[in-house]
Amino acid sequence: MDSTLQHSVLRWWQSMYLSPNELYKKGITPAPNAQKAQLKRCRDLDAVMLTPGFRALWQSLPAPITEHATSSDMECWAAIAGALVHVKHDSAHNLATAAGSKAQSDKSRVSELRFAQLQDTKTPDEFLRRLRRILHQLDHSVLVSSLAKDIYQWFEEHSQFYPRQADKRITVQWAMDYYRAAGTK
Repeated sequence: MDSTLQHSVLRWWQSMYLSPNELYKKGITPAPNAQKAQLKRCRDLDAVMLTPGFRALWQSLPAPITEHATSSDMECWAAIAGALVHVKHDSAHNLATAAGSKAQSDKSRVSELRFAQLQDTKTPDEFLRRLRRILHQLDHSVLVSSLAKDIYQWFEEHSQFYPRQADKRITVQWAMDYYRAAGTK
């Protein structure tokens, strides 16, 4: 995902979560509150694609993306919208680092088992469901642009016929970040 797409996604997310004052300073029109509420209630990617919130994200993307989109591309952007609506705070930590970091105890904020289940996800709807659970455990706080990029990469890998090199796969990157964060005190 290039920086133009990341910028579009970030502005879309900001339109739902920043205060009207902050949005005015950035020149962003606030999204109607109903868009966020509708997206949060969606059970699967098909439902996400039918919301005005998804349509707002889709229409903010560059024309070459939307004009040549496949069904997998639509699912990818629906997953981005469906996950990001559950991020209330744009933090400094990516998903895996936040999940592996320690809470008040010696345990990681997200258990190894739950994180491994996310990494082993087979379908896009299951991926969104597991991702939302983890975001809830992280108090809805991760780095927005990084999460969008990770979701985009997961979909790229999910739809590829030929596997990527192991060290380039998102699940391997997540594992490395998770265990680095889990190992620090």
